[in-house]
Amino acid sequence: MNPSCPPPVPSPPSASPTPDAAAQLTALGVRRQRRASASAGTVVPASLPEFRRYRPRAGHPDWPRLAAEAEALARALEPRLARPAGGLASLRRRAASLRTGAQNYLENRRRTRAGRHDLLPLYFIWTTLRPCNFRCTYCDDHQGGRYPELDGRGKLDTAAGRRLLEIMRTRAPSVYFAGGEPTLRKDLPALTRAARELDYFPIVTNSNGSLFDRQLARPEWASFLADTDILVISLDGLDLATLARMWVTDAPEDVVRNLLLLRNLQRTQGFKLMVNCVIQPGLTDEARAVLDLCDDLGIWFCPVPRNVGPRIDPAVPADPGYPALVAEILARRRAGRRISGSLRMNRRLLGGAPLDCRNTLKPHVDHDGHLIWPCKASVNVAPVRVNVLDFEHVDALWAHCSRLIDATAFHGPAANQCGADCNWAQNYTTDAYVDGLRHPLALLRDVVDFARA
Repeated sequence: MNPSCPPPVPSPPSASPTPDAAAQLTALGVRRQRRASASAGTVVPASLPEFRRYRPRAGHPDWPRLAAEAEALARALEPRLARPAGGLASLRRRAASLRTGAQNYLENRRRTRAGRHDLLPLYFIWTTLRPCNFRCTYCDDHQGGRYPELDGRGKLDTAAGRRLLEIMRTRAPSVYFAGGEPTLRKDLPALTRAARELDYFPIVTNSNGSLFDRQLARPEWASFLADTDILVISLDGLDLATLARMWVTDAPEDVVRNLLLLRNLQRTQGFKLMVNCVIQPGLTDEARAVLDLCDDLGIWFCPVPRNVGPRIDPAVPADPGYPALVAEILARRRAGRRISGSLRMNRRLLGGAPLDCRNTLKPHVDHDGHLIWPCKASVNVAPVRVNVLDFEHVDALWAHCSRLIDATAFHGPAANQCGADCNWAQNYTTDAYVDGLRHPLALLRDVVDFARA
């Protein structure tokens, strides 16, 4: 860790909400207990002044009520949250990450010219834990398992998590906290703080978004948003009854309310807010509603076709509404709207184009600190699991793993290859990076585009 990095502005000394704030939070907690189906019906919900493209429909959230509740929560929480470090501290962290990324890029070009595919990471994905408070019907750990049904024992404690971050930072410029549901970890703020002190950028957390009103009210969570660069919230539609069935939860409204809450807090906390939308067969109109909502509210939209195993669900491109949805997403991306990823990447992802995958660019580390090498989604060849904590540096870790399984030409359909043909957005980021190894200016354009607010 870098002790010279100054801490963010501390929270006010009071560890508890004011009586009015506590009353607001309690009232919201009571309202949260209502089943989502109670708000669904035949009446079309009211609109908000911000809505231009999105049109509420029967079964969609009660927007004025949720907006009022989100604003009340924001007023209660905002005085208690730390402010993000800005100025020279922020520039230094970004510069340190950029320096690592540039060094990796030069080494990866050298390895590519030598015919090697054990490329150094662009970022790493850490499954911080397996439990989740949702039971999403499309849940998949890239190996056919559903996270809430997997054995969650053995997750790293806080000290071991910090050590993992230290080791991976020797080569990884960015970290992606995932799950399960990462906000179930009480020490997630300690881990994001450690990542900031280690000069990771961007620090990304992917969440179902259901717990933020409660977690951010805890004193130990005061610094979480200040230490987070990108917050990705899953939202696959806006019909509450559909979401309740898809996510297997009785509180889909919590996600929508918290999305509005985070949008309010974004003004002072400075993180980038994104929505990850899994496009479901038969529900392209719901994905379009999420697209329009994000466009109206200035939230970044990340579309992902539903997969069956590692591949795109064939029912998605067969959906009669899918081509029009894809065309609209690409048109908005061309127009400079807030669609995550480059135009090329989205075109290839949404079209299920064959990709040039280099999985070591986005290594997966499991909840117990084991790197899954060379690809977590491998079908034909069982990946190996190597304990990251046994190494001091990613270079030594990569060399050891390469002796176990050579990552060169591992992507492909042959018996000695992965056989997965994945259709996840993260795989298309590696495809874009490999294209950028050949065409540096194209990669530079992607990096600049990604970095813009």
